[in-house]
Amino acid sequence: MDFNTFRLAVNKQKTFTFDGILLALDPGETTGVACFTCDPTSATLVHASQVKTWPLEVGVANMSKLLDDLSPSSLVFESYQVYEWKSKDHIWSQIPTVQVIGMIKTLCIQRNIPFNTQTAQVAKGFCTDKKLEEWAYWQTGLRHARDAIRHACYFILFGPSKT
Repeated sequence: MDFNTFRLAVNKQKTFTFDGILLALDPGETTGVACFTCDPTSATLVHASQVKTWPLEVGVANMSKLLDDLSPSSLVFESYQVYEWKSKDHIWSQIPTVQVIGMIKTLCIQRNIPFNTQTAQVAKGFCTDKKLEEWAYWQTGLRHARDAIRHACYFILFGPSKT
C-alpha cells in the first residue's frame, strides 16, 4: 500500500490532517532533511538530503539556506534526551546535537515557523525500514535523511506528539 492510501485510511480514524509544506529534520552534526508538500488528500516527498550542521557557524548558514529554499509552513524534528546508559558518552562533550536543536528552534522562532518534536522511538518504531521501502521513501546511503522521512511520515499521519 502506498503512503497516500495508508494516510487516507488513517485520516478516517482521526481529526488531524496536515496541509502545507512540512520540513522534517533528524538533527545532529549531520542533519537529515525531508520536505513534504501536503494537502488533505496527498503528501509528496519533494526533497531528501543530509546537511552539515556542525560547527554551528556552518549549521546556521546551511539551515538558513534550507529554510529560504524550501519555505516550510511547519517543522518537525527529533528531540534529544541524555539517556542514563549513554550519559558517560557525554562526559567532556559539547553535545553538538543539543546545540543544533537550539539553533533550529531559534531560527524557527525568528521566522515565525511553528515546530514540533518527536522522540526517535516514536518515528522509528512505527515507520520501519519495510514501510519506507513499501512507500517508495527509502533513500539509499542517506541514513539521516531516512530518519527525517520517518519523522515527517509519523507527523503527517498522526499529528503532533503528546509529549
